[in-house]
Amino acid sequence: MSIVLDFASYPTQWVDHDKTMKPYVWSHRVIDWARQLCMLIILVFFLFGGHAARLENWAFNHTGSLFIAWLLFFGSFALVLKVLFFPFDIASEIIEKRFHLSKQSWPSWLWDKAKALMVGGVIGVLVFAILYLSVRNFGDYWWAVCCTLLVLVSVVLAQLTPVLLIPIFYKLVPMETGPLKERLLDLCKRFGIAVKEVYHLGLGEKTEKGNAAFAGLGRTKRILIGDTIYKKFTAEEVEAVFAHELGHQVHNDLWKGIFVNTVLMFVGFFVTEWLCGQYILSYFNTLLDHPMGIFLFLIVLSIVQMPLGVFGLAYTRHSEKAADHFATKKIGMGGQLANALEKLTLQNYGLFRPHPFIEFFTYSHPAPWRRILGLRAG
Repeated sequence: MSIVLDFASYPTQWVDHDKTMKPYVWSHRVIDWARQLCMLIILVFFLFGGHAARLENWAFNHTGSLFIAWLLFFGSFALVLKVLFFPFDIASEIIEKRFHLSKQSWPSWLWDKAKALMVGGVIGVLVFAILYLSVRNFGDYWWAVCCTLLVLVSVVLAQLTPVLLIPIFYKLVPMETGPLKERLLDLCKRFGIAVKEVYHLGLGEKTEKGNAAFAGLGRTKRILIGDTIYKKFTAEEVEAVFAHELGHQVHNDLWKGIFVNTVLMFVGFFVTEWLCGQYILSYFNTLLDHPMGIFLFLIVLSIVQMPLGVFGLAYTRHSEKAADHFATKKIGMGGQLANALEKLTLQNYGLFRPHPFIEFFTYSHPAPWRRILGLRAG
């Protein structure tokens, strides 16, 4: 159902909220743009100033292993980026504290950053091992083998997320037995979704923001309800948020998303491999299996994926709309979900009506005004 309303007819609370939140939203937006501009300057300086070639020579001179040279090259570059961009991270956290969203102490925040760095390092080494083995052993079709292996790794990580990765950063506590928990598990049984437990996701000790999700695959599947939602929303609103997440499970959106992302990844790798083989590598006088060669490949890949990412976002917005429809038509909780989304937008300092351009190119969900009005219209 298409809903067309003049902005003046929106609830006054939404208009006032969006005006109030613009300083918060624009503060983060300016930081993100400054970060991207700095990244562009660093890449131009690194590639065209001869520093990438010098770093590659340094890596080769300190090891007899090509793979270790890769790790030295990328590890050094990543470490420098972490140091240079750390002020942006601090600025973002200051904004969260200034608007009373972050509840973390600075030592706790720093510890989370350190844990994220360690987890990212382990995953990064794994990804580079896959890239290296593919480039070195599978000739012209290395990119297809690499994509296939990366998809398999993403499936494994999806399984491990609720049992290994999330607990590194947030406490997961089984929800106490009661009517709400029984209703949530009964809904799962009703639609044939096998879930053994519902968990409180411990957001409240770090942030005022709320969230909820299904996480995991197969036997690791978990229902995660943020304690910031559980404590502030009514039981019916919590159930409605869960009904939306259940819709994703019933529609197999996780597997569909993996398929869509796999197709986009294959297209991105194919186009990037062709561009690098025809133009990029020869221009910089390097080879794909050299650290600088794979560095150039990853830069071009990130550029190629920008327009492809628009298709990925369009798909996720479609699946989110379908999950809203499921909560409304199959479970009859459209009104409660609309109320929950309104509260969640206010709680998370989101905008009810972002600029359509920004929504189209950056939002993984339809804008709150579309979802809420659509749900209330039935």
